[in-house]
Amino acid sequence: MAEFVLHQEDWEKGLTMNALMAGMTVNQAAMQRRYQLVRLTAEEKSRLENLKIARRILVMTEEWCSDCLMNLPVLARLAESTPAAEIRFFIRKDWPELRTYFNERNIYSLPTVQIMDDAFVPLGVWVERPQAAHQRLAQWKAEHPEVERTRRRADLTSDQKREMLREASDQLLLEMESWYNQGLQSETVREVTEVLEALEKHAQGV
Repeated sequence: MAEFVLHQEDWEKGLTMNALMAGMTVNQAAMQRRYQLVRLTAEEKSRLENLKIARRILVMTEEWCSDCLMNLPVLARLAESTPAAEIRFFIRKDWPELRTYFNERNIYSLPTVQIMDDAFVPLGVWVERPQAAHQRLAQWKAEHPEVERTRRRADLTSDQKREMLREASDQLLLEMESWYNQGLQSETVREVTEVLEALEKHAQGV
């Protein structure tokens, strides 16, 4: 099984949020808009400001990923509100070694958030979306069974499926953004903050 190996020079190749957005060819405007609109609450910021141990947050992403579109702006704002944390974004297709590392641990979904100490030792992982979002998405799929039927059709190419599902995909993105605005954003912040807090307590022997 592959070991997690990341060095300072690798970390510096990771993208800041602004650099990530500047290089996007898909969903760029939507990502920029969401990043401008996302704000953490005073209570959320206070919890993050209380974290004192240095952390590095590595985020695996791809620009076509709807969960990345929803959550990367939230993760970026979370890191900005955490003085002890630094965040970098890594395009999965450009980092096959990292992809192999996560795949061998049955982590295939994006975004993948790997929390490390300042020596790049992996400590905790958060993947894809908050639990409440899984419930909302399952409900949406139940209400749109034609989407799954189309995805399973063996007589269609991937491009044909994508074209047939374009309208449904666009509608889902709009609904997902509404879900996050109505509370899922706070769920992402809460879940990732709880991982960071648990790691801090463990390091302190609490």
